[in-house]
Amino acid sequence: MTTLLSNKPIVVGGTAEEYWAGGEYHPTDLDLCPVPSASDLQALESLGLRKAGRHWTRKDLAVAVEFPGSGEGIERTVPVKVGGISILMISCEDLYLDRVRQATVPWPREDISFDAALEIALTNYVTMDWDYVRRRLRTAALAEGKVGTLMASVDRRVRSRARRASLEADARRRQLIR
Repeated sequence: MTTLLSNKPIVVGGTAEEYWAGGEYHPTDLDLCPVPSASDLQALESLGLRKAGRHWTRKDLAVAVEFPGSGEGIERTVPVKVGGISILMISCEDLYLDRVRQATVPWPREDISFDAALEIALTNYVTMDWDYVRRRLRTAALAEGKVGTLMASVDRRVRSRARRASLEADARRRQLIR
């Protein structure tokens, strides 16, 4: 499928979250961006996929395929090999920012999107490009007003907890070494 589409699809959503956070995830669908073009729709049909609501399905596939959006917020991807096939995965930073954005809806109440952002931050705290995240948050605050400001608030709370957890884990490791 990846070779038939006009734009190389990017894995997003729960599958990407499982990849970056390492948690257990039971996929019901595979989320890909961007939204397929008219020629892409024909290519999907040529593969035997049929559209049922928002999902593309085929009897022999364990999960449905969904194209939830344009992917316009995705600036970075990471190539990943799955079963000998190279795919593009949303970067952990862009996925984190997506979950932070989703967490603004119920803010200041924490929901599953907040938990997902926290899990991504906890799992990738040492390797995440936090300067990139800060730049993207500044851009969002300037371009999107209230949503951008709320994203910064969510990010502060998530990063505070992730930082604290990282420091506590380091302290425990040091205790074990002694």
